[in-house]
Amino acid sequence: MGLLSQSPKDSQPVRPLSEIFNFSFFVHFYRVYVPFAIVIGVVCGLSMVLFRMMIDLLTVALSWIPVFLAPLIGGAFSGLFIYVGAREVEGSGISKAIELTHAPSELKTRTALTKMVATSVSIGSGNPVGQEGPAVLIGVAIGNEIAQRAGHTDPSHRRVFMMIGAAACTAAIYKAPLGGTLFAAEAPYKRDARLGFFVPMVLASIVSYLVAGVILGVEPLFDFEASMVFTLALVPQVVLLGVVAGVTATIFAVVLMQTRNFFRMELPDWADPIAGSVFACVVLFFAWWFLDPSLSIAGLGFDVITFVSTHTIPTSVIVALLIGKMFASSFTVAGRVSGGVLASSLFVGAMLGTVFGEIFCPQYITAFAVLGMGAVLAANTNTPVASTVLLLEISQTFDLLIPLVISVCIAYLIAGGTSLYEGQRLSRDDEAPGFYKVLDLDDLGGVPEDLENPLAEQDDIAGKT
Repeated sequence: MGLLSQSPKDSQPVRPLSEIFNFSFFVHFYRVYVPFAIVIGVVCGLSMVLFRMMIDLLTVALSWIPVFLAPLIGGAFSGLFIYVGAREVEGSGISKAIELTHAPSELKTRTALTKMVATSVSIGSGNPVGQEGPAVLIGVAIGNEIAQRAGHTDPSHRRVFMMIGAAACTAAIYKAPLGGTLFAAEAPYKRDARLGFFVPMVLASIVSYLVAGVILGVEPLFDFEASMVFTLALVPQVVLLGVVAGVTATIFAVVLMQTRNFFRMELPDWADPIAGSVFACVVLFFAWWFLDPSLSIAGLGFDVITFVSTHTIPTSVIVALLIGKMFASSFTVAGRVSGGVLASSLFVGAMLGTVFGEIFCPQYITAFAVLGMGAVLAANTNTPVASTVLLLEISQTFDLLIPLVISVCIAYLIAGGTSLYEGQRLSRDDEAPGFYKVLDLDDLGGVPEDLENPLAEQDDIAGKT
């Protein structure tokens, strides 16, 4: 009996379930983030509907202007915004969004509106840029504004709301709630991600996706069949595609960054968008002169991706589209014209995958177009997980999961950290401690007893061991 009474089991304290399961923490977490995630989702969904409608309206309104001249309107418009001091309209938007999360005080209230208007004119006039970068910046601005209006003015807390807004807008504009969430979490870093707020981010993304879907529909971005019966015999081709995609993405990034450096050295900031559009118009003119008018490299290019993926096009023409889009987009974005580069990465990847499929796997040309999009996107943005999920969602080709993962990972490794986003940081280690605040507990009536020092017991145990 004496030995039993001295058993180590009797000396161990019994921990209450509330402490083991952290009930208090998650109650407060839900109280802060779930309601605001829903609000941000609704606002972002409606904003992306307006954004999409503005792009479509301006595309129709400016369609009478030759495709090799119209982009000058968008370039001049962006230059005017920069000239009057609205520098938030510059370029992609994602790099700007990353920079602003590190200095939220510099984020102006007008950012969402100015970026939406400038990008709508840019894309509507035919500049070869995308909508995702501006969407991210618009979402960041919306999240920041809602955070401040709700009284969450601490920069470390506002960053959480900004991430939620970025995820919601990306999800709505690409009709991909999970991919949009992961993209917002991965894009700030080259080899890391911020998933601590995944639940409120994905909740806002789903709400935003549904709100936009009610008005614009929930059909996938690309309307084509891209099935593949994946076997071990296809592994070498998929790996080789990843290698080629990684090299192609690296060339794309180098061209864009070198062009950006040239503009910064030679021209005043307000003149960059005009010069960028002029160079892009030269490329668009040659594409218009030598290629079929239906195969344009202007604008988003999603309709061209669908057309090329579902029709027999000469390989030389597809290669010309790939090179033309790469250089036209580089001139435009490097010239600070408002617009993103994700759509251009998808275009370049689709053309690369189509050519690769025609040469190595004629029976799976469309499938390789999807693999090419994912591989180039992952290498250009350093978002391997988000790129994989995003491509599965926007193409609705879930049986491509394994080959897509292989090609994406290979391309990401080959690119070696090159990126189209200048503001990307290497990892979360580059951030100061407390960069993101989990909860503003002071606003919730103080710190619960079981959260006063949640790491104290772990530190004590570590010290004893």
